[in-house]
Amino acid sequence: MQEAMMKTDTERSIPLDRFLSDLEPFINLDTPTADLAACRNAAVFLAARLEKAGLFVTRHSCGADGRPMVTAVSPSAESHDSYDFLLVGHFDTVFPAGTASRRPFRLDAAESRVYGPGTVDMKAGVLLMIYLAEYLRAAHPEIRLCLLLDSDEETGSAASAPFLEQYGRKSRCAFVFEGARKAGQFVSQRKGCRKYEIKITGVASHAGTAPRQGASAIVEMARWITALDQLKRYDRGTSVNIGLVEGGTALNVVPDRCTAKVEVRYTDEKEILRIERSITRLSQKPSVENTQAHVTCLSDMPPLRLSPATQLLMDQMTAYGREQQSDMEVGLLDPIDFVSAGGLSDANRLAACGIPVIDGCGPGGGFPHSEKEFFSLDSLQKRYRLLTGLLPYLYEQMDY
Repeated sequence: MQEAMMKTDTERSIPLDRFLSDLEPFINLDTPTADLAACRNAAVFLAARLEKAGLFVTRHSCGADGRPMVTAVSPSAESHDSYDFLLVGHFDTVFPAGTASRRPFRLDAAESRVYGPGTVDMKAGVLLMIYLAEYLRAAHPEIRLCLLLDSDEETGSAASAPFLEQYGRKSRCAFVFEGARKAGQFVSQRKGCRKYEIKITGVASHAGTAPRQGASAIVEMARWITALDQLKRYDRGTSVNIGLVEGGTALNVVPDRCTAKVEVRYTDEKEILRIERSITRLSQKPSVENTQAHVTCLSDMPPLRLSPATQLLMDQMTAYGREQQSDMEVGLLDPIDFVSAGGLSDANRLAACGIPVIDGCGPGGGFPHSEKEFFSLDSLQKRYRLLTGLLPYLYEQMDY
């Protein structure tokens, strides 16, 4: 193994011109999560590129709507039902149809950046996965590799979740290729997220001639909003955001309806239980007579916690980093470090599998979900060099 790593060291620079020629048409494909036809076109594009990389490709239809997903395995894994490494990414974006034509792929060589919708979140990361698989198939064919690319991560991966868990349980560990943090750090923990819809019903009445006959749903909701906001505990990693509120029918009518949508982010299961106990108390004791509350949990994403197996994987990654100290000193690699993140990703879904999960494996950049979104070519080179050495190293160390 050591001889193979030394032999291929000079080849561990990503072929940048070829990478960018692959990336440009990918960026210029609109892939809004809700546009299934556009996502299916992207799945066809990716399947062709994965086959070109020498992988065995399967296109899936997920959920009732037949949402597209692509999986690809290395030749060494084709006859097995287990994998050493699961590499995970998504190809849907938050941008509406037409964004790519208005704001297409743009290379800024002076800044060493690429701009465009979905660059850092996360089409550059998806393509990096394919280039890593291509390298490993040629240089380390013994490694059993699986790539999973889904198309609904931006809305919580509800349709993809069963597939993520299915493939996660077959894998020894998983790497998610969301963008690296600002200093090149990986992500080892993510908050969980639970979303609620609260509907208050009251009694409509004329606000001028019969105000006492009404029961204001909006006034009751105001009480809920104040109470829910007081439940946040930043020191415990718990936030509560009342993001959407809508109600009433006219200015001169006591409102008989009001709806709010609430998002809770948390790290500790005890915190979400505390929040739900408070929601139950609010429902049972309205402050405005003749109003009723109906609460629905819209979605639930578990937190990505730091398990002992993940800590072991992190320790092994750190040990590899110490061996690469000379490359770090001359700027060929970023130091290996880990952070916690408040945002969500497919790593949250993989948390249920009980395997080590590391996120933030893609190239870094900035301003995701905005017109200024970009990824860094320098970060891309560092990530490729790091992972082409790290994954074979971890393969030799595996005991989880």
